Amino acid sequence: MTDEEERDDQEKKTLTAQETSLFVFGLVEQKAWISLGLVKDGDGEFHKSQNDARLLIDILSKMIEAFEPHMEEKIINEVRSQLTTLQLNFVNQFGKKEEQSKGTA
Repeated sequence: MTDEEERDDQEKKTLTAQETSLFVFGLVEQKAWISLGLVKDGDGEFHKSQNDARLLIDILSKMIEAFEPHMEEKIINEVRSQLTTLQLNFVNQFGKKEEQSKGTA
């Protein structure tokens, strides 16, 4: 392998800031699904935490705001769609509890 080929390989292994950001977005999104109790964690267990899910969904929302000036509209639409799906599932998982707690207050 020539020096130029090695440099090309090294450049290909380096993620751009956008790729890294989307990777982190995916990690946070996965943890949000786990917190909704709809996906098993790494140990094969289900966990459900309304507070964690809300925090993670809020973080994803802020990440999308930061992405907007730097990423293509197609990518922004995809991550917005993923966020909307999480938000709808949040309501499905926890909406009844919030309504009940408001009704008893």
